[in-house]
Amino acid sequence: MFDLKYLGISRNYYPWIGALLGYYFGGIIGGFGAFFLIRELIKINVSSITYDLALLKLSSLLIKSDGRIDPEEVQYVREFFIKNFGIQRANFLFKEIKKNNTPSTVDENCKILFRTLNHSQFYSVIQFLYALSLSDGTISKPEDEFIKIVSVNLGFTNENLRAIRNQFVSSEHSRSESNDELRKHLNVLGLKKGASKEDIKISYRNLAKEFHPDKLSGMSEGIIKLAEEKFQIINDSYEYLNKNYV
Repeated sequence: MFDLKYLGISRNYYPWIGALLGYYFGGIIGGFGAFFLIRELIKINVSSITYDLALLKLSSLLIKSDGRIDPEEVQYVREFFIKNFGIQRANFLFKEIKKNNTPSTVDENCKILFRTLNHSQFYSVIQFLYALSLSDGTISKPEDEFIKIVSVNLGFTNENLRAIRNQFVSSEHSRSESNDELRKHLNVLGLKKGASKEDIKISYRNLAKEFHPDKLSGMSEGIIKLAEEKFQIINDSYEYLNKNYV
């Protein structure tokens, strides 16, 4: 949706502009109706932009966390936002984040996410951050620590975070020369050698309940697609263990 802010018009004037147009076409009732309708729509849109900015700011802080700016990570963020929010909206967000009045700390941006997302959607943020950190081929220790800080701010336990991280670390391992498929698939489910068949079943059910993409209704297409890809890793590991684990 086109935003008049791109023309330099403050959002505070939107309801009044709408009221004038509503009065012109529908009289005093049309004016009042347009005023209150646009005011409510602005609240929704502001919430959405705030979430976008918070996610973009966290991306920026993550990229800088290891003391260098990798072109692959910058490109990943740019392509992700353009694909999911459109080039006009993405460019607007890239411009907004450079202003001094945007939140600059992890705590502030996590508080914004708390206001604009529900708890079941928080894990998608962590998945996105892991995907970003892995876009240059590896997850550095500072990046790992940064994501852990974000997860604590969003109320994750170490076990919750490990379950998400395993979805990405297992992807790294799958590109290595390691042939220990059993250990890799157990790791995805958060288990070690010696786990029973019942342990595997219980772990899978818990992960499926926590990470099912259906819980992300209303999120952007890219976030949902990422969740689906990582959920498929969980399913693949469960199927492998069912067939090969004795």
